[in-house]
Amino acid sequence: MWARMALPAAPSESPAESAAAPGLRLALSLLEEGALTSRADRSRRSHGARAVPSAGAVYPYEFAVLTMENGAPAAFRVDADRRTCTRLATGDVAGALHASTLAIPGDGGAVIVTLTRPWLSMRKYGDRGYLYTQLDAGHAAGNLLLATTGRGAPGTLRLRLPRLPLSDLLEAGENCREVHSALLVPAAEADDAWTRWTVHDGAARDGHAPTWRSWLEQTCWDSLSARAEHPGTDGAPDALAPLADLRDRARPGGGQPGLGDPSEWPKLLATRASSKAFVPGTVPAADVWQAVSALSTPVRTDLPAASPMGATLVLRSAEEPEQNAVHPLTGEGARRTDRLPSADEVVRACMQQRTLAGAAAVVLLHAPRTALTDSAGDSAAGAEDLRELAFRCGALGQLLYLGANRARIGVTGVGGFDAALWHTLAGLPESDEILYVLMLGRPDDSGVKLDRLATAHAQNER
Repeated sequence: MWARMALPAAPSESPAESAAAPGLRLALSLLEEGALTSRADRSRRSHGARAVPSAGAVYPYEFAVLTMENGAPAAFRVDADRRTCTRLATGDVAGALHASTLAIPGDGGAVIVTLTRPWLSMRKYGDRGYLYTQLDAGHAAGNLLLATTGRGAPGTLRLRLPRLPLSDLLEAGENCREVHSALLVPAAEADDAWTRWTVHDGAARDGHAPTWRSWLEQTCWDSLSARAEHPGTDGAPDALAPLADLRDRARPGGGQPGLGDPSEWPKLLATRASSKAFVPGTVPAADVWQAVSALSTPVRTDLPAASPMGATLVLRSAEEPEQNAVHPLTGEGARRTDRLPSADEVVRACMQQRTLAGAAAVVLLHAPRTALTDSAGDSAAGAEDLRELAFRCGALGQLLYLGANRARIGVTGVGGFDAALWHTLAGLPESDEILYVLMLGRPDDSGVKLDRLATAHAQNER
């Protein structure tokens, strides 16, 4: 038992150096803005708040950066908590990029790779923690994509890429990590956020030192390793398109669609926040529709424009009673006004999280069950797997957070919910699975966000 509890010796590190490569400086400053903290209002965020939400404040992902250094491609593993990055000891970076159909953007660009670590979420939430891992990574990768656009250098997110070459290069699989996506970042000006970081030279290590990990994490990883790649994941041409095809009436009349002027996005990213609770009462319907309009923001990815992803708005406490209804935001469904959920039903549908009872509106992101399975083994061209659908949910969730920020209303994501009850309350097709729920309303930030506690309240744990 003592041997199981004992810790291995800490690895030695090379002397710290500053980040010299322009692409590395750019990537680190973007990570600060889009995932870790914010460029603006740092004094308010000195307590460690991040630019994106995470179920249970777990943040089950990390990053790596591929960029040119001294005329040759180099790879850096990022330690976000310590604000350090390590130059990889071995590996053919150029070969891995080529095999993954990637290229480092010239003149100081970079490739930011997001890697998920499912164990961090699954140790609290069990198997559902894998879904939360994908949603959280979608929030982060989507926000990084917005951060590049806000700097006038729109990036491209690749999800349909051969992952094995990058996984081998970054020693991901052997350390219980998955390659989630790769963000191609064109050259742009880096702010001074990179000066907080130091670089260590892992290339100076003698041999390949084994990485310590617990048998629990390895067991968790082994339970996931049998999953096959989705057979229909050929990359589509990079295209600028919304992640959800919203109907025209899901956009405010006369308002600017999406998140509006990208030059204003850095301020939105800097001040994003999750609501701890909601004050009972009404909100202007125009504010809700302005927030929802953010879902139509176009981003550049290699995913097809058409998607099985659906979105439904349940507006229950608008200042204008005629607006209270179930509004299908996608597809051909009809608006319903016959019955709206009560506060008690909202609490029941959110696993007895009473802090959410005062929510004025709910956005449900859902997809046909057939989109999540491949029993025939011959998915239709353009079909998506769970990782891609969860990315759309996470990135759309981040857009809704920012849209709510712009509309000055509260918002929070909910991963633990009674799917059958939400089906009934929103009148969704029985063939659909609900992947993500987001709540909007008048924020009450005086309480405690239950999902940050050790107990998994969002899973109805007692």
